[in-house]
Order: sequence, then structure tokens, then C-alpha cells
Amino acid sequence: MAFATTGAPYYEQLLMQIKQQIVDGSLQPGDKLPSIRAMATEMHLNPNTVSKTYQLLENQQAVYTVKGRGTFVNTPTKTMINPLAVAEMKTKLATILTEAQFLGITEQQIQALVASAYQTGGTVDEHQS
Repeated sequence: MAFATTGAPYYEQLLMQIKQQIVDGSLQPGDKLPSIRAMATEMHLNPNTVSKTYQLLENQQAVYTVKGRGTFVNTPTKTMINPLAVAEMKTKLATILTEAQFLGITEQQIQALVASAYQTGGTVDEHQS
């Protein structure tokens, strides 16, 4: 995966990539993530960046670490719903919707984009209008 040179920090980009793989089924509950060093080498990142990403994923209960064995994808549960994270997501969504309205994107177009992205695990076709 190539990281964007502008925009979100690398740890956030890696975080979203791993979450995307969990959502689309590429990573299943119980799958072992690469070690911090292996992921850092594979992604051309500083090990501290990968460590921060893994810590955030663990804080969000998306993964768990077994000392001496590694980091594994967690089984999703209803307890993973974090009210603070939901509130933050709502704020981000409101910002995106305001921008969409400013750009003249209709509610129907937004609904179609959301439905398509949700079905594909968050991947949006950039050429869809």
C-alpha cells in the first residue's frame, strides 16, 4: 500500500488500512498481524508508527496482543461500540455532508455513494457520480 504524502498521518492511514481489511474480510478474527518490525519493514514505516497503530487498534478492541505470541484480530462484539467514537464519527459525517451540500451533491447521490461504499466495505468508486 502506498501512503499519501499529504493529509492524514501515516499511523492513521495504516489504522484505516487494517480496519478496511477487517471490514472486507481480508483479516478474520484470530488472524495474526505481522510483528511491529515486519509491518514497519513491509510498509516502509518507522516501528514507532506501527506500534502506535497497533496500540490504537487494541484500545478500540479491534485487536488483542498475547505477550510472546503476537497481535491478533479480535472477534467483533457489541461491546466494541464506543459512544465517544460514535460521536466523533457523527461529527466527521456532518462535516462531510456540509461539504457535499456546498459542492451541490444531492441527497440521492450521497445515499447512493454511502450504500455503495457500505456494501464494498468502505471503498468508493471515484468515477461514480
